[in-house]
Amino acid sequence: MATIQAPGIGSGLDVNNIVSQLMAIERQPLNALNRKQSFIEAQISAYGQLKSKVSSFQTAMSELGSLSKFQVFAPESSDENVLTATAGNTAVAGSYNINVTALAEKHKLASAAYADINSTVVGEGALTLSVGTDSFAVTIDGTNNTLSGIRDAVNSASDNTGVTATIITDNAGSRLIFSSDDEGTTNALTLTVSGDSVGTDTDASGLSALAYDVGGGVTNLSQVTAAVDATLTIDGFAVTSTSNTIAGAIEGVTVNLEKVGSSSLNIARDDEKIKEAVNAFADAFNDLRDEIDTQRSGHLEADSTLLSMENQLLSVLSSGAGVTGSNFSYLVEVGVSLDKEGKLKVDDTDLAAALDTDFNSFTALFSAAGEGFAARFETVADGFLAANGLIDAREDGLKVRSDRIDDDKFRLELRLELIETRIRAKFTALDALVSNLSSTGAFLTQQLSLLNNSNK
Repeated sequence: MATIQAPGIGSGLDVNNIVSQLMAIERQPLNALNRKQSFIEAQISAYGQLKSKVSSFQTAMSELGSLSKFQVFAPESSDENVLTATAGNTAVAGSYNINVTALAEKHKLASAAYADINSTVVGEGALTLSVGTDSFAVTIDGTNNTLSGIRDAVNSASDNTGVTATIITDNAGSRLIFSSDDEGTTNALTLTVSGDSVGTDTDASGLSALAYDVGGGVTNLSQVTAAVDATLTIDGFAVTSTSNTIAGAIEGVTVNLEKVGSSSLNIARDDEKIKEAVNAFADAFNDLRDEIDTQRSGHLEADSTLLSMENQLLSVLSSGAGVTGSNFSYLVEVGVSLDKEGKLKVDDTDLAAALDTDFNSFTALFSAAGEGFAARFETVADGFLAANGLIDAREDGLKVRSDRIDDDKFRLELRLELIETRIRAKFTALDALVSNLSSTGAFLTQQLSLLNNSNK
């Protein structure tokens, strides 16, 4: 049977309140441990934020370590209705006169007209479709011998080598259209039939109505569009292409033909894009410095890790190691320097002068593999983030301290439970004693009162 306890009834003391106050004093070491652990957890969180910013810096340096970020050219067409262009990092500045005499065309063939796409039977047999030297075959039987059935069989063939079948319905009826997926003469279509259920494999009846083999003298389909190569001249030199997208005719440049006509193409260095890349470089550095300053003013105040990180970053900036392919050794030589607050700033005038003076040296200074400043900073960031690296080691140490505090708190909680039990036991005994004394006092008072009354 459970015992109902009401501490203090016998003595009139507020035992629960007294015990709570005594235990508050006893819990002060535990509260100190909680405060200490909260600070450690805040430091671990601060390192997590710092690690995230270092990771962003690492990613930015990795991206800026590519020559493509700095060797940027902007092609400009005098008539974008005729052609447009894009340039890669191997392009060189120059101007070209381009005359487009023909666009590449996809080969397209059409069947005769049929009454209905779903019910009119074309024929049965095997239909082989060739695109240039590649081919695939579909079986046409009672399940797919209509225009819609043949269309679906061609389009869903797992080994389709580049043919799309569609249906056009005009005033005369519905026609099956076969089109090569790519332009040019090398993608011309050939359709042959074998095992035609009606007539021969080459006549115009049954499935052979879809046969088209110019070399074999069979043209049962009508040609809607001939397979044509693109033809053009670049500064008077003839170029032929199976596609309207021409790569390689001009080094590092891809020309996209839009229509027949003439246009000049000017390839110029895109200094604005380069400036954006340099500013992105400076911004990434400054963002990391800002994060270090923020943590220095917060929970990582006076933490030597921040000073170590800062020193390594500044060491990269101040080191003047040579860079393969560059006549520059320091960022300040190309207009990038530290201001009085320790942040990178970009001088547009000096930057433009460096670009005009020695463009190849400029790009190598930032993005030379393993040697450029982007690669150097990426290496430093790798070290910060490495397992057992600067940040990891500090986080691990803090986590070990937090775990030890957990152990200390557990032991202290057990001790506090014992202390509270002991204090309550003492007060229970005191309560019983006071209650007994009160009862004895009341008895004596009563007896004395009776004695006095009898004497009267």
